Amino acid sequence: MRNKIYFIVIFSFVSLTSNARTIIDIDGNSYNSVVIGAQTWMQENLKTTRFNNGIEIPTTSLPINNDTTILYQWPYDQDTNNINIYGRLYTWNVAYSNDNVCPNSWHVPDNSDWETLRDFLGGESIAGGKMKEIGTTHWLETNSTVDNSSGFTGLGSGTRGNPSGFYDLDQSACFWSSTPVGMIGNFPRGNVFRLAAANNMLTNSVAVANNGKAIRCIKDVTTRVENSYFKNKIQLYPNPATDRVIISFEEIRNYHLSIYNLLGNTVYQKKIVNKVNHIDIAFLPKGTYLIQVVAEDYVVPFRLIKQ
Repeated sequence: MRNKIYFIVIFSFVSLTSNARTIIDIDGNSYNSVVIGAQTWMQENLKTTRFNNGIEIPTTSLPINNDTTILYQWPYDQDTNNINIYGRLYTWNVAYSNDNVCPNSWHVPDNSDWETLRDFLGGESIAGGKMKEIGTTHWLETNSTVDNSSGFTGLGSGTRGNPSGFYDLDQSACFWSSTPVGMIGNFPRGNVFRLAAANNMLTNSVAVANNGKAIRCIKDVTTRVENSYFKNKIQLYPNPATDRVIISFEEIRNYHLSIYNLLGNTVYQKKIVNKVNHIDIAFLPKGTYLIQVVAEDYVVPFRLIKQ
């Protein structure tokens, strides 16, 4: 696997489409992006037929072997009309390859990337409703709680089984993670994160590596890495809280504290100059917030419940 440093937070904030940019892959396909907290995601599934270094990713209409070297991609049902809407489906080995399939400065998300997104959006049972496109244009069914509030805009891109073929168009969206599972019996497998038409869940499972799943790229971030060492030196209490919280530090550095609501809006900012700091939160509506303490070389997030 290529070496990458990620900005990983336990609980990130959402900032819908602010600072969104268009990305171009090596084949010239363009993609919109969306800022979701500390992460920037493509709003569309990957469409390229080549790795970012120009190496071609072939397609095939035949059943393929189960091994660790299979590199293939397909439009759903081998119909090129599906590419612009749903992107392509790839074997897991494409997602895991040292030859990055995403554009420059982007990568295939690993489990921690997906978990950061999932946890902020409320956890496994409800995150999917905040990630799926509204309506039934690209989903067979939906409900009133699906709002795509994250801007992720997941579509029911389906799956290619081996040798079962293509299925679940508009019923599910399965995205590869680059985190390996390893061999189960004689079959290499990869991690998958799945959205479904029938519920609002974002679930993590495993799939045989030669199946075809979608890839959604995430932007690289190479600074301000969360470090559990620093988090252990910062205390936030009480939590849940009503009128105020106290944040204390073992050592004083140049800190900047921000509080964000679920829409990614900044609701409070403060420079930290003391070891013990009293933060007035009485003005905040009840709900869940993200507090981020940012130093020059790291960031520490806290999930705050305002009662």
